[in-house]
Amino acid sequence: MGGFAGAYAAGLLTLVLWVAAWTPLVALLEYAVHRWVQHKGVRLLDPALYHRLSHREHHRGSLHHEFVDTTPKDCLLPTMPAWLGLAAWAFAVGPWHSVVIPMAALLAWALLYAWLWTRIHRAIHGVEHNWFERSGIVFRFFSTHHLKHHRTAGVNFGAVFPWTDVVFGTRCA
Repeated sequence: MGGFAGAYAAGLLTLVLWVAAWTPLVALLEYAVHRWVQHKGVRLLDPALYHRLSHREHHRGSLHHEFVDTTPKDCLLPTMPAWLGLAAWAFAVGPWHSVVIPMAALLAWALLYAWLWTRIHRAIHGVEHNWFERSGIVFRFFSTHHLKHHRTAGVNFGAVFPWTDVVFGTRCA
């Protein structure tokens, strides 16, 4: 395969590999934001404690979209240090085009995460009947995992990536 098709295939493969490479970071960010911003209320990251207060309302039973959904902005902001690191790398070491695909992959992951989290969370709370609710055993696992978090707020912080609770010792079976 040569020419444009070969370059396109190589670029697409590189993008997919970068998405895979960013997965642990996105999972760690989900865990950290949920645990330390939404539950602990770190003023450095959330000066008005908006996320902590809205999360508290959700734990008290509010199913208003403001408390159930996540916004793309809330998923993009935690990735900013990685974006800045990539930009610094390109500025200091290499050409800008060398970081375009990693940046695009991180952007894609952040937006995909916002969409996934909202769909999964809405299905678990019965706000929306969607594809995730029809996933059978997968839905039951995620639902049980998440609803235990609502009963015991100090456990099960991973919504899209529940394995992070195993890694950090906060999984409640």
